[in-house]
Amino acid sequence: MLPTFVRSTPDGTETGDFLALDLGGTNFRVLLVRVSSNGKQKVEMENQIYAIPENIMRGSGTELFDHIAECLANFLEKLGIKDKKLPLGFTFSFPCQQTKLDESFLVSWTKGFKASGVEGRDVVGLLRKAIKKRGDFDIDIVAVINDTVGTMMTCGYDDHHCEIGLIVGTGTNACYMEEMRHLELVDGDEGRMCVNMEWGAFGDDGALDDIRTEFDREIDAGSLNPGKQLFEKMISGMYIGELVRLILVKMAKDGLLFQGHTTPDLLTTGHFQTSFVSAMENKKFARRLNKMVRLLVPDCDVRFLRSEDGSGKGAAMVTAVAHRLAKQHAERQRILNTLRLSRDQLLEVKKRMEEEMNRGLAKKTHATATVKMLPTFVRSTPDGTERGDFLALDLGGTNFRVLLVRVRSGKRRSVEMHNKIYTIPQDITQGTGEELFDHIVHCIADFLEYMGMKGALLPLGFTFSFPCHQTRLDQGILIKWTKGFKASGCEGEDVATLLKDAIHRSEDFDLDVVAVVNDTVGTMMTCGYEDPQCEVGLIVGTGTNTCYMEEMSNVELVDGDEGRMCVNMEWGAFGDRGELDDVCTEFDRAVDDQSTYPGKQRYEKMISGMYLGEIVRNVLLDFTAKGLLFRGKLSERLKTRGIFETKFLSQIESDRLALRQVRSILQHLGLTSSTCDDSILVKEVCSVVSKRAAQLCGAGLSAVVDKIRLNRGLEKLSITVGVDGTLYKLHPHFATFMRETLRDLAPNCEVTLVQSEDGSGKGAALITAVACRLRDAGK
Repeated sequence: MLPTFVRSTPDGTETGDFLALDLGGTNFRVLLVRVSSNGKQKVEMENQIYAIPENIMRGSGTELFDHIAECLANFLEKLGIKDKKLPLGFTFSFPCQQTKLDESFLVSWTKGFKASGVEGRDVVGLLRKAIKKRGDFDIDIVAVINDTVGTMMTCGYDDHHCEIGLIVGTGTNACYMEEMRHLELVDGDEGRMCVNMEWGAFGDDGALDDIRTEFDREIDAGSLNPGKQLFEKMISGMYIGELVRLILVKMAKDGLLFQGHTTPDLLTTGHFQTSFVSAMENKKFARRLNKMVRLLVPDCDVRFLRSEDGSGKGAAMVTAVAHRLAKQHAERQRILNTLRLSRDQLLEVKKRMEEEMNRGLAKKTHATATVKMLPTFVRSTPDGTERGDFLALDLGGTNFRVLLVRVRSGKRRSVEMHNKIYTIPQDITQGTGEELFDHIVHCIADFLEYMGMKGALLPLGFTFSFPCHQTRLDQGILIKWTKGFKASGCEGEDVATLLKDAIHRSEDFDLDVVAVVNDTVGTMMTCGYEDPQCEVGLIVGTGTNTCYMEEMSNVELVDGDEGRMCVNMEWGAFGDRGELDDVCTEFDRAVDDQSTYPGKQRYEKMISGMYLGEIVRNVLLDFTAKGLLFRGKLSERLKTRGIFETKFLSQIESDRLALRQVRSILQHLGLTSSTCDDSILVKEVCSVVSKRAAQLCGAGLSAVVDKIRLNRGLEKLSITVGVDGTLYKLHPHFATFMRETLRDLAPNCEVTLVQSEDGSGKGAALITAVACRLRDAGK
C-alpha cells in the first residue's frame, strides 16, 4: 500500500507537450503526448517501442539507465525536438517507495529484472544522472508513477468516476484513491491520494497457502524469486502459460491426455506461452472477472473501462496535471497572500490604532477621529452589596434578549437570571424608529407576562450595541446605525427616550431606565463581577468592539481628572480615514461596496461575523472565474450575496469535520459537482480569511492593553479581558490566533482572556444594580 503522491485527475484545462517513458517489461515505450484545448480537449500521441536486451535487464543499473537515456535521445532526435526541455512522466512499473511525486526508491525488482545497484535507489535520480552524463539533451522529470496509476489516469481522462487502476498482463497490480486520513505513511489527513497496492506480493506471508496447488509451488520453485510475488504467479501472463503446461504434462503422464504421450516441446519450460491460452480462451477472462466482482460486492456498481492507450498516456497526464496544479497553486497562493499579514503589517496596524485612540480621546481631534473613544459614565464595578431585581434589555443584532436578573448580596452573593430571546424581522430593522421600539416594547410586555411580573416597576439596564454619544449614564444618543440596521428617525436621538416613548404609547407597563450601556461594557462588567482584574471588554460576533478603563485625565470630553471611566472605543470604524488601505484587498472592497454603509466600519468588515462569509464568497467567486476552483463552473446560489454564512467557516474549519461534510456544505450552496480538492481549497480560503480577522483583532487589542500599561507607568501589566460574541466562541481557531498575535505584539502584558458565559445582558443589569446602589447612597 505505497503512497504515490498523485492526488488529482485531469480536469480538462491541461495544455502543452509532454513526454512519457513507460517501463514495465522487456519492451518500453517513449511517447510524445500533445494536449490541446480549443473548446474541446484533444490528445495526440506519437510513440516508439524499444527493447531491453536480457543482458542489460540482468546487468548493472548504470547500463540499464544508459540504455534508456540512449533510446530517449533517439526518439527526441527522430521528432526534431532534442533542443526542447519538455516535462516528462516516468511510468516505472516495479515496487517502489515514493517520498514525493518525482522521487521513487525501488523496493525490489520483479518481472525477471535483476539489474544490480538499483534496489534501494531513487530511479528518477538514476535516470537524471544518465541523461546528464550524455549532455546532448535535457528534460524535466516531473513525476514517476506505476503503470497501474498510469492506467487509472488514462481512463480517468475520459471518465471522472475512474478511481481504480488494474493491470493484468506480464505482471499484475492495482491502485485506487484512498482517503488521506487512512494513510499513516504520509502527513496530513485531508483529501485523497492514489495508493499503489503492489498486490502481487499478497500471499508471501502464507495467506494463500490453502489454495495454492502443487503446480503453483513448482512454478514458484523454478522462478527467479522463490517465495515472492505469489499472488502474481497465480494470475499474471508471465506464469499462466507455464501453469497450463505443468497441468498438461501431469495429465499426460497420468494417461488422462494425449494418450499418455508427451512431446519434447511440452516438456520444455516456457514453451507453452500465455498467448496460446489467450487465443484459446478468447475474451473469457474479462467476463469472468466482471462476473466474480459482481458476485463478491453486490452493493457496488463496478464498470470496467479498458485502457486503449496504455499507461504511457497516463504518465503524460499525471505530468500535465502536475504542471497545471503547480501553475494553479502559484496563482491561488498569489491571491491568498494578499490576505496574509506579516508581523510588520500587524505592528503598523497596532501603531495606527494607538494614534486613533489618542485622537478620539482628545477634544481637538475627536470630531475627525475614526475611533470615537466614547465616555460611558460607568466608573465603578460591583462591590458585593448590590441586591434586588433588575430588568435588562440586550439589543445588538437581529436577535435580542429580555432578562430578569436577581442579584443577592452577602456571603452567598449570587446572580440568578431568566431570559427570553426575540427576533427583529428585517422589515422592522429597515423601517421606522417607532416601529422598531414598539416591537421591542411588545416583546418586553410579553416577557413580563411570561414571568408573572406585568405590574412591577423595575429598574432597567439597556444594552444598546451601536455607536452612541453619552453625557450621562441613562442617556445614549445614537451616532449611526451599524450591523445592517437602518430604522429611520433614530440617528441623533436619545435611545432611552425612544424606548420610554414607546412604553408610554403601549400603556401596558412602566419601567425606570437607569443605564444605557454598550454590549462591550456589559461584557466587561459581567466578567468583572467574577474577576476584579477584568478592565477590558471585547465583542467579536455579528460586529466587533472594545471598551476599557481609561484614566479620567485622558478623557477630555468629560470634566474631571480623578479616577477612571470606561471608554467605549467603537473601533469598528477604524480604517474609515484610510488607515487600513494598505492591507485592504479587492475582496474587502467588494464586500464594502455591496454593504449597507459603503466606506464605513472598515475594520469591522475585516473582522466580524457579519462579513467574513462574504469575504470568503468573493474569493471563491474570483477563484472560480479564473478556473482555479469548481472546474471554473459557477453556481447561481454562490452568486447570491450573504449565502455563504460565517457559521460555515466555523463548521468547515472544525478539525472534526471530514471533507465529505465540507462537500455537503458546498452542495447546499449549489456546488453539486465539487471535488475533494475543491473542499480542501475552500477550507484553506476559510482558514486564511479567519486567521487574518483574528490577527487584526489581536493587533487592535495589543494597542489597548499596551496603552493601559503605559497609562499606569508599568513595566509589566497583568490584566483580564472579558470576551463575548459567536465568532470568538464558536470558531475553532479564532481565539488561538488572536491570543498568539496579542502575545507577540504586546510582550510586556500578561493578558488573560475570559469568555463571558452570560452575555452582555447580565452586565447591563449589574451596571444598573451599581447605579441604583450609588443613587440610593446619594439619597
